[in-house]
Amino acid sequence: MLFQVNFTAREGGSAKENEESARRTQALFAKWTPPAGMDIKSFHARADGRGGTVVVETDDVKVLLDGPSKFGSVNEFEIVPILDITESVAIANEGLDWASAIS
Repeated sequence: MLFQVNFTAREGGSAKENEESARRTQALFAKWTPPAGMDIKSFHARADGRGGTVVVETDDVKVLLDGPSKFGSVNEFEIVPILDITESVAIANEGLDWASAIS
């Protein structure tokens, strides 16, 4: 199953504290490796420098806790199941057809 993991830097702190937090985040990330059972499909940084998104594939939802458990003090996370757009459109059309058949 595919998941989109969005992360943003936690708000707050002075400019100096934010800079220290950014350095700490970089140090943590330099030591991080994906857990067994997590296949990273793509990894992107936001152009505004406030976070990023990772698309991962896993059959074990527990591995999704790896990021929040290790980086939760510096980042906020949103984890969303995703699917290919062609599959999504087919399912959406089926739903519309179903709803249209009900009077």
